[in-house]
Amino acid sequence: MTAPLVVLGWGSACALGADTDSSVAGLRAGSCGLGRPERSAHLQLTDARDALVGEIPITPPPEQRLRQVLDMVVDEAMDRAGPGHGRTGVFVGTTGGFFVDAELQLLRARALDPLAWPRLGQRGQGAVADRVAQRVGARGPVLTYAMACTSSAAAVAAAGQHLRAGTCDRALVVGYDMLSNLTLRGFQGLMLYDPEPCRPFDASRKGLQLGEGCGALVLERGEGPFQLAGWSNHLDPGNLTSSSTDGLTAEAVIRAALDHAGVTPAQVVGIKSHGTGTIDNDLGEGLGIGRVFGSAPPPFVSLKGALGHTLGAAGTLELVLWLAALAAGFRPGSLGFTEQDPAIGLSPSLDPGPADRGVHIFDAFGFGGSCIALVVRHG
Repeated sequence: MTAPLVVLGWGSACALGADTDSSVAGLRAGSCGLGRPERSAHLQLTDARDALVGEIPITPPPEQRLRQVLDMVVDEAMDRAGPGHGRTGVFVGTTGGFFVDAELQLLRARALDPLAWPRLGQRGQGAVADRVAQRVGARGPVLTYAMACTSSAAAVAAAGQHLRAGTCDRALVVGYDMLSNLTLRGFQGLMLYDPEPCRPFDASRKGLQLGEGCGALVLERGEGPFQLAGWSNHLDPGNLTSSSTDGLTAEAVIRAALDHAGVTPAQVVGIKSHGTGTIDNDLGEGLGIGRVFGSAPPPFVSLKGALGHTLGAAGTLELVLWLAALAAGFRPGSLGFTEQDPAIGLSPSLDPGPADRGVHIFDAFGFGGSCIALVVRHG
């Protein structure tokens, strides 16, 4: 089926704000939400320099905070979308789910017994989807995608497939990940964490910062100002933790998504890049953009200089913020870039620009070689 798919509503929470309007205002102002952790009491820091993160600006106790973020973002998206009819499917993308619960439990246990062992087998990522499904009364598919940094981008593509196949009438897609010691220490161990603000595509880039976030959007079959037009999901098995640096994989996934949407590169007016600030990821993506669009591509932007890398939440969260910014009359700009990398030969767009109507591309690249591109028409 090739039924048109419309984005009816969205919600978000990230380092720029606890709701979409606040975050969009931050993007318009060119704000950076990265800073030293103040609300994530469970993070165990060994060096103050490694603590630059993006936190959602709400301050309930940690156990409540995990679920409050999810609930308020889902409610925002469903309220914006309005009443639905038929079966609602839930599609969640996350790397850790409610894993932070285990870290909090371990901290409490070790306050009593320094040798206490973690009980990590109690939770799975599917707990997030279960909570969302109960909250909205889902009667369609309830599915979870745990594909590292492409998790919620994959959930968007899956929701589109299910809507076109008729297995649900409305799709609620949620990307969710909160800060944890596991991910913070993991990226440090891989030498991918930069103690200074990240600089996507910059010649001096050294790595990323982590952020926490949640993004939700509601899709149905139908027409509207924002149409999910196509998608592509590729696997690059060259390296478990590093992106292909020749640009061929990025080119392939972008071209396949455009083909799926029935559009050409010439119709693209904006690119929301993955742009983590890591050396290999930005090189491979930048070269791929150049292979598709030439030496003068449409404006391409990374949001991670403002939000941090929200891992499994990034695909849906960044899609929501981009579309909400377009609806507010502008396209976001990149933060952190000062000098073009001669190996890439392209520069991201730094300042907010006009909300051009046309085709927008959304890239996501993750560990394990997962590569996804989404195509949205803004008309």
